[in-house]
Amino acid sequence: MAYPYYTEPTHIAGSTSSAVKTTKVGSDEGRLIVDAVDKIMLLEPNKHPLVSLLTSVGKVYDGKSWKGAGLLKASTGNPEFNWFEDFYGGRYATVNMGGGYNNTDDPVTIDVDGAGIKSARIFTVGDVVKNAVSGENMIVASIADDDTITCTRAFGSTVATAGVDDDGLFIIGNVNEENAGARNVNMTQIAKKTNYTQIFKETITVSGTQREANLYGGKDLPFLRAKHGTQHALDIERAFWFGEAKEDVVTGHPKRATGGVLEYILSEGAYTQDASAGGAALTVSELNTFFREGFTYGSDSKYLFASGVLLQIINEYARGQIQMKPLAKSYGMQIGTWVTAFGTVHIVHNPLFVQAYSGIGFLLDLDCFRYRYMNNRDTRLELNVQAPDVDGQIDQYITECGLERKQAAKNAYLYDVTT
Repeated sequence: MAYPYYTEPTHIAGSTSSAVKTTKVGSDEGRLIVDAVDKIMLLEPNKHPLVSLLTSVGKVYDGKSWKGAGLLKASTGNPEFNWFEDFYGGRYATVNMGGGYNNTDDPVTIDVDGAGIKSARIFTVGDVVKNAVSGENMIVASIADDDTITCTRAFGSTVATAGVDDDGLFIIGNVNEENAGARNVNMTQIAKKTNYTQIFKETITVSGTQREANLYGGKDLPFLRAKHGTQHALDIERAFWFGEAKEDVVTGHPKRATGGVLEYILSEGAYTQDASAGGAALTVSELNTFFREGFTYGSDSKYLFASGVLLQIINEYARGQIQMKPLAKSYGMQIGTWVTAFGTVHIVHNPLFVQAYSGIGFLLDLDCFRYRYMNNRDTRLELNVQAPDVDGQIDQYITECGLERKQAAKNAYLYDVTT
């Protein structure tokens, strides 16, 4: 049976005037006082691990409640919030010549790629470049264009040696003449990044009679507030994973959507791995490759948000190696810790990764993300927002928040996992 393991319930949907929960609805539900079990069962994923971690990391549990403020949570005074990113200059490129280059040309012209869309721009005149395959050291004499460098040969004990396509070229330093002036400048430019806060709403409405009716399971309004509070948080969680940044200021008042983790990883060129590329179930070797690449940059302690399918495979491969943290000390959710050769993996099951997303996993460096909320617009429950003449009550949850996402290369995405 496909995920999820239940049939979607009937929805009461529409405007606040047409989608009112009345005593007729309560009767249809079988919840007006009759001979029934005094318990209401909800079969709905009620965990939102990314939102929970971003708003809870930094808090301390004293045995009774959580104290302090979330370190990965901050306010913003503008619905368009920004941050700035910079990186060290690249030090690695590859030969991009089908026929390679010979061992006689001096200087030699080499086409390069593997270092972005302007691979030659990582080099500076005077750089010492080693061909990792042939072992030859060369000195960069000039940068002809965005994809081509010219080098003088054999600056070292290794003689000039032919190079072939995809040979690795490493910048291992630079050399300069005595009494020479300053060498050419080669600096990376700081990049401004943007995301938006999104307005999330969840409406609850009952008639005045339904609000006061005696029901099995208790009064209806407190129950609906608890249920829809969870649904509100789940909407934010989904947007933080799968949303795409957008601001629409053309049709009426501004309408904004916050961009999520998936969009950022794909758009910024972070490591992604297709688990089905080998045509079979995910292997131990493929999982190791994912961890190896995912830990290339950033912290040596990261969080793997895993679907049920991926978690099943990990449980089989890592039997006896995963340690579970007590719920009270892990922000109210089960977190498994797996110490690998590449780093520590904190494993969190995300029950929202189902259907088409049932075979995915994100390895995240949490320092790359922050929960940003508009000043005085973090989650709150607004009471009695109905018109004065309505014989009923309308409440609504409202949150204006977005996801700050930086340094995508510290994170990784695994997809199409099958058992």
